[in-house]
Amino acid sequence: MNNNYLKNERGSTLLVVMGLLMAAIFISFIFFDFFTTFAAKRVGQTSADSAALAAAEEAKQIYDKELRKQIKDRLDDLKSEKEAEKEEGKEGAEPAEGEGISTPITGIGDALFGKEMPPGVEKWINGSIVDLDSMDLNEALKYLFEQDEINHISCGSIEDAFPQVEEAARHYAKLNGAEEDVEVEFPYEGEFKVFVKVKKKAEFVTVDENMFSGDENKVRAEAAVNIATPKGIEITCD
Repeated sequence: MNNNYLKNERGSTLLVVMGLLMAAIFISFIFFDFFTTFAAKRVGQTSADSAALAAAEEAKQIYDKELRKQIKDRLDDLKSEKEAEKEEGKEGAEPAEGEGISTPITGIGDALFGKEMPPGVEKWINGSIVDLDSMDLNEALKYLFEQDEINHISCGSIEDAFPQVEEAARHYAKLNGAEEDVEVEFPYEGEFKVFVKVKKKAEFVTVDENMFSGDENKVRAEAAVNIATPKGIEITCD
């Protein structure tokens, strides 16, 4: 009887050990799922951050190029108007070299009268050879345009070229591990920002993927980045 009792004990111990082993394996699978989800989240967040930064930089280049073009066009308009006024004798005698503009510019210049004209703008209008890159563009921008105009030009140029911004975001999201499901938004909450949302699929061992519907098995990551603006100018989008 004692021998049978000992044999039964050994069988029970084996069952307990096997049960513990199965539980340990199952728990390890759960930890694996948690780890893969965490890893997917990290990859997704890195992708969203890099995509938002790339999109913001692309947006800056787009609006900066358009602002430079608008500045040059406005300067050329003022220069042409001044030359036309000279021909019609509206300005009187031509100012001596180095004196600059001594009378207000009519027409397009009327809206700007009262502001102190930046030296670079004055030289350009007077016909001096001035490189746009050597001019203080911030001062020229604030002198030549009202804030509403700056907002309209900047936001409008980005919206018109928005596919380029999206492409830059998706390119860098892919480089960092998110190959699909990249959403880009501009402007973000009325601010001069780019918002990116990335969805990264997570792999599970303990759960059948067929149990998920739609994007339930995807980890979401978001990032919003301010687009750099000219010094002393705050741009907003309606």
